[in-house]
Amino acid sequence: MAVYDKAYELAREIKESPEYKEYQEAKQAIEGSESALQILRDYWEQQLSIQTALLTGRQPDEKIQESFSKTQEIISMHGPIQRFMRAERQILTVLADIQKILSDSLDLLDYT
Repeated sequence: MAVYDKAYELAREIKESPEYKEYQEAKQAIEGSESALQILRDYWEQQLSIQTALLTGRQPDEKIQESFSKTQEIISMHGPIQRFMRAERQILTVLADIQKILSDSLDLLDYT
């Protein structure tokens, strides 16, 4: 059980990190705005559609690409969404780094 205890301890430490605190603040700033949340949903849906097309060897639909471009423009003018996306990237980088440290330390098979 010590491993799980350490995992919970790590989670507590992450919650105290500046990256996590910024993420939480940025998240709270947009959670109160249905329009901001809808912009993010549209962005993620369009991005997924484009990535799926590319991964399956198809050209992304032109309408989706145009919508995605417009959504990116909207995001570039929306400070709270920009802040959230930047904070999300930072906390996800921390988590990815931790995963890499664990994988490398445990000598797990690298599929890449």
